[in-house]
Amino acid sequence: MEIKFIGQNKFSSLVQDSHIDAAILPLGSTEQHGDHLPFSTDTLIVEHISSIISQKAKMFLLPSIFYGVSYEHHPLCNISLDYNVLVDLISNISHSLAKQGIKRMFVINGHHGNLGLLQYIGQNLFTKYRIESNFFYFINYWQLLDQKFDHAGEVETSLMLAINPDLVNMQLSKQGFDIKNEGDEEFFKKGLNMSINNPGGFIKFTNNGVWGNPQKSSAEQGHEMLCQIIEKIVKLVADPRFR
Repeated sequence: MEIKFIGQNKFSSLVQDSHIDAAILPLGSTEQHGDHLPFSTDTLIVEHISSIISQKAKMFLLPSIFYGVSYEHHPLCNISLDYNVLVDLISNISHSLAKQGIKRMFVINGHHGNLGLLQYIGQNLFTKYRIESNFFYFINYWQLLDQKFDHAGEVETSLMLAINPDLVNMQLSKQGFDIKNEGDEEFFKKGLNMSINNPGGFIKFTNNGVWGNPQKSSAEQGHEMLCQIIEKIVKLVADPRFR
């Protein structure tokens, strides 16, 4: 259920009357995604996924956060928040919802650079607001895919072709850094960690800001991936262990 204007002091009543006690927050980023995808790619993907999940799982859909921690993309385009700013922002949102009757908060994360800070929000909520551990959860959607995740490569481009093809310019797509053979698997993992942890590190590995090959992408693949992601997340949020 999307949160729209419902009048003063009505949200708490809506939570109680609707018997919906969970909210979903799409978290993305604003950063370069090659020349063929929009800066808001991460957010657009999780916004689409979250909208469907909120309906299927009967959860309130919160407005998306379009900014994340993206310093690794310097000097290419990135509008970044310090990790402590984002921790406090999401913690404040969570605290506000908890006071109005929400029992569970799910962040659907679309950007790898946000992963580290999300691990501290539950701790922050407990130490600052005494909110217990069964309130806050986050899901990195790419971890539910069978395919290896990329950046502006086959996976993200396929997802965007399925969600909004008008925002994809395949004529500008170029192959970026990719694994050549299985022997490079360990190098891939080390490279990913270094690119995320070091400001400006991403460009050192990819050269053109793309990780993977977008020219292998298709809308059909994107639809299959979306079905896979949504099915698994709906199953996760319905699990009684997350209540």
